[in-house]
Amino acid sequence: MRNVRFLVVDDCTTVRNVVRNIIKTRLGSEQVMMAADGKQALQILKSKPVDIIISDWQMPEINGEELLYEVRNSAKFKDIPFIMMTSNGERDFVITAIQNGVSHFVVKPFRADKLEAAVNKSWNSASKRDSVRHSALPSHAMRIIASDALLEAKVHNISHTGMQVYTNYVDALKLYKLTEFNLSFDNFDGTHALSLSPLYGTIVRIEANDGPEQDCLLGVRFELEKCSEQVQRNLDKLMKRLNNVVPDIVDNS
Repeated sequence: MRNVRFLVVDDCTTVRNVVRNIIKTRLGSEQVMMAADGKQALQILKSKPVDIIISDWQMPEINGEELLYEVRNSAKFKDIPFIMMTSNGERDFVITAIQNGVSHFVVKPFRADKLEAAVNKSWNSASKRDSVRHSALPSHAMRIIASDALLEAKVHNISHTGMQVYTNYVDALKLYKLTEFNLSFDNFDGTHALSLSPLYGTIVRIEANDGPEQDCLLGVRFELEKCSEQVQRNLDKLMKRLNNVVPDIVDNS
């Protein structure tokens, strides 16, 4: 987990340092940001990318419960694994933490292997969720804007982090170039339309296609930080519907 970016939130300097040392020695990551309370944590989240949050429950300013609420109700941050630390091991805390969407929790004082296990479980669950690709989409329209080219396309499969798209090959399609995609569903839920436009992504693969679809298959990695919050919310809405309704799920991890 060398490239995983951690945010450790605790009002106790000693606890923050202990957690940072566990992350470095047992998980191999040097990318550890630290905050003394939830208010500082939110400032860091808004300015720097974070992959996993490890937070205390009882803190001044904004406590762990309030921070968890803010994270889970943000379109940008809501899927970040959130591990809660607490000295309260009573049943009421566990229920509250689960209801608020905590990924895992550890009770102080904890051993290094317990925190390591919680991090690994949270990270593996998030990675598995993001790798699930759905290939049976509702009827949709897809257009690609690449330089001066406007291309019709069809989504082959899609996940939280990217998609594969059939389209006609033109020279304007470039590897590792930020590209605009416009995806729309006229009849998303039987009544309402749904639009993911503009949806930005980087083309990471271009393959010739021998099947009946258009003549190439694009692998696209989403660049969600460049998309509007509305597009991110609509992508979440799409994935939630596919997770709940569509049985045709392919895990390409």
